[in-house]
Order: sequence, then structure tokens, then C-alpha cells
Amino acid sequence: MQGAASRSRLHATLVLALLLLLTAAPGASALNLFTTHEVRVQFATQDGKPMADAEVKVFAPGEPNKPYTTGRTDANGKFEFGADHDGLWSAEAHVPGEVARVTIRVGGGKEQTNGLSPALVLGGLAVLLVVAVWYRLLRARRRR
Repeated sequence: MQGAASRSRLHATLVLALLLLLTAAPGASALNLFTTHEVRVQFATQDGKPMADAEVKVFAPGEPNKPYTTGRTDANGKFEFGADHDGLWSAEAHVPGEVARVTIRVGGGKEQTNGLSPALVLGGLAVLLVVAVWYRLLRARRRR
């Protein structure tokens, strides 16, 4: 029984380590590992007051009817999202009685790479798979 308990602890530790790695990645907002640009927007009402806790919908270029991401603004009316490609992005914030819309040009200049590349993520997962298989083989040899 002690082997099963230590195996469970090992699995829990590995899962926790993987989650910490993913959430500690620079620029990985909301665990979107493939963002290439971090976009910050601030919404205000017509009289200039911040739209605090407003519902926000973000739309990717070429997809005006399908929200790319949603969320809520902070107390200062600010909202952040990760854009995974260049183009004209749009966002709208809703509070009772008002809607604010903004269009943001992403890219076109110096490229900012905050996210992890898909190749890095897949390579890391492949290394974890190799380590897991190696560990299982060692355990099987010890049992014989």
C-alpha cells in the first residue's frame, strides 16, 4: 500500500509542477500559451468615467460575429487579452445603458513575443512523455 501512496504523491507533484510551469510563463495570460501580443484596453463612459466591471467581448480580425475571448474590466475599466495574430482586432464593453467599442491594430511593427511557441510546448510535452516511459520501465525492472 505504501507504493500506491508514494505513486499518488509523485503524480500529484508532477501535475502541480506542470501547472506552475504553465501559469508562471511570462505573458501567459489566462493560460493562452500561443499569444504573440499582449493587448491592454481601457474603456470609459461618454462622460469619461471608467467602465468598471463591464462585460467585454473581443473579436479577432475577420470574425466579427464570433467572440475570440470574453471577460470583465477591472475597477479602472482596463481589460487585457492575448492576440495570437496580427490584424485589426475589435472589442466592446457593456454596462447598463452604455456600450463602448474600440478597434486595435495588432502587429505591423516590432513584434512582441510574450507567449510560448507551439514547438516549445510540444517539445516539452515530448520530454515529459519520455521521462514518464523511462520511469515506468525502471519500475517494471525493479519489480522482477
